[in-house]
Amino acid sequence: MSVQGVSADGEAVLLLCGRFGGERQEAFQPLSMRDWAVFAPWLNQRGMRPADLLSAAAHAQLDGVQEIELERPRIEFLLARGTAMALALERWSRAGLWVISRADAAYPGALKRRLKHAAPPLLYGAGRPELLDLGGLAIVGSRDAGEAALEFARQTAATCADEGMVVLSSGAHGVEMAAMQSALEAGGQAVGVLPGDLLKASLGRLNRGGLQQGRLTLVSPCAPQAGFDDGQAMAHNKYLCALADRTVVIDAEGLRDHFERDT
Repeated sequence: MSVQGVSADGEAVLLLCGRFGGERQEAFQPLSMRDWAVFAPWLNQRGMRPADLLSAAAHAQLDGVQEIELERPRIEFLLARGTAMALALERWSRAGLWVISRADAAYPGALKRRLKHAAPPLLYGAGRPELLDLGGLAIVGSRDAGEAALEFARQTAATCADEGMVVLSSGAHGVEMAAMQSALEAGGQAVGVLPGDLLKASLGRLNRGGLQQGRLTLVSPCAPQAGFDDGQAMAHNKYLCALADRTVVIDAEGLRDHFERDT
């Protein structure tokens, strides 16, 4: 899906929740995932879709938004960021990226079913979004794994490729990068669910071939320009596992030790 094809609902969600750069200097911050999780049902209860907010006439219906601890001036400010959004979409388009919102039909059904309102309001990606609906095996593990664990990850991913099963990982160094690259080298399909650095990863040498061949999709709930956040890496495992049919953890001890250091 090209960013030029963003739906009206997607535009509204992107205006409300997206980060285009320079937000720290602005009067109001974009809606957080928690904000959107209460705002979306509030709209639905009033028979409104996100796209309805693009009409100035609909803003009058925002008077009751304080009921869910949001401010009407904040919502109106965010909806007026059309120029910043257009510039960001142009940048992302040139890099071959796309964006879909939770209000779009193309949004992965598994995330909605399994996470419900905890599903991220926006997904940014590169590659074929259709791969996000194929399920598969999530392979997670330590970035500090030993060679035996790495080899097991490679063999597991290669077996998935042979059997036509998608391999999902975060693409982080260690077990997860080994699994993703092994699946691609074996001619299979892979999905990388990234906690940041989407733009950098989409342009990187390791991923370029898989993206061009349509066998790799990279996706993230974070804006494409957002850097890798080590503290958020573990939190993103829930998206990874929600997209998959099954999950295997390799080198759980190393994963536990890493988590304890980060927290």
